[in-house]
Amino acid sequence: MVVMKTKYMGSLSKLFWAAIEKGVHDIAGGEKLNISERRQLLAILREHDDCPDGWKNKAPEKQRIILQCLYQSIERLLDPEKVKAANDRNHKRRRENGQQKADSDRNHKRRRENGQAQEYAKRIRENGQQKAANDRKHKRRRENGQAQEYAKRIRENGQQKAAIKKYKESGQQKIWNDKYTAKVSKATREANAQAILDNKDHKEPTWDEATLEKEATEIVKYIVEKCGRNGFVHVFVGAWPGKKLKEAVEAECFGKGKHAVFIDGGRRVHYHHVSAHVKLLIPYTGINCLNADDLEERVQGKLLDLGWPQHRRMFTKAGAGTCKGPATGWTTMPFPYYTGVLVCDRSMEDIGIRLATTKDHAPKRKRSSSL
Repeated sequence: MVVMKTKYMGSLSKLFWAAIEKGVHDIAGGEKLNISERRQLLAILREHDDCPDGWKNKAPEKQRIILQCLYQSIERLLDPEKVKAANDRNHKRRRENGQQKADSDRNHKRRRENGQAQEYAKRIRENGQQKAANDRKHKRRRENGQAQEYAKRIRENGQQKAAIKKYKESGQQKIWNDKYTAKVSKATREANAQAILDNKDHKEPTWDEATLEKEATEIVKYIVEKCGRNGFVHVFVGAWPGKKLKEAVEAECFGKGKHAVFIDGGRRVHYHHVSAHVKLLIPYTGINCLNADDLEERVQGKLLDLGWPQHRRMFTKAGAGTCKGPATGWTTMPFPYYTGVLVCDRSMEDIGIRLATTKDHAPKRKRSSSL
């Protein structure tokens, strides 16, 4: 039996579900009820404080559908797996024939007309229904391989752009951005302060020329071996307070502010997009930013001296990046820094990415309104 949600069924509270379960056990010892037993149970439930208003309707023409709702509720209690399977089949059929979308459109239209749309949206956000539904949809699309196809479709038909525009115009994006920025800024400040406190008594000398040259030579040898004749490389630096080193390196390896590589169509590349094809090496971790920066610059310089072409590297010139902190005294401040190396034995084109262009980083022009 497929559970059909109707206005008579409503949203049943936990106490009311408990009352149904108790009534089923008292009347039939936990077995299914016949029609007369269901009428008996319905009369008992109508006296319950949490009984839905629709179930209290005693008009003769409404009794059949109310009893059907009660029957479905009992089915859910006695055989939930069977009902879930039936519901899944029914939802799939409704999605395929367009009934689900038609019903959703009618419901949204009705809520807009009677002014309940915003109230309904707020309620399902607060009780977690919206997030749960979205999570189920995303999971289903990932499992059946439709996630990327769905994302491409909503971009191409303008739905994504329209939704973003509406979100901006409503002011919700600014509210969310302000909250997120405040939360991240606070977390960053706390992590930085804790990292400085943890390392305040630590000391690490700056490498001399011989040490720096030895470390850089070994890294270049590794890069040449791993990249082969067609592969590409990136050498970068960063800091990692408040998070695991591996997570920090994965987040930084393709750039944060100005992304170095993109996927055709303008999407930024993140580590998880190409993790199956690349390898990450962290040749330096320590609390001396000069060591991290000098090692990065020396390795990049050696690669350029070898004639490493631009299409096989993500950095533009030696020493362009830095992990220097904004605070005064960064040269002596003990803080957790690293130098990272990303290598791939295939070309960027082979794994579906490309170097960023000037157009990718060009500021978007605001359209002037016509008078």
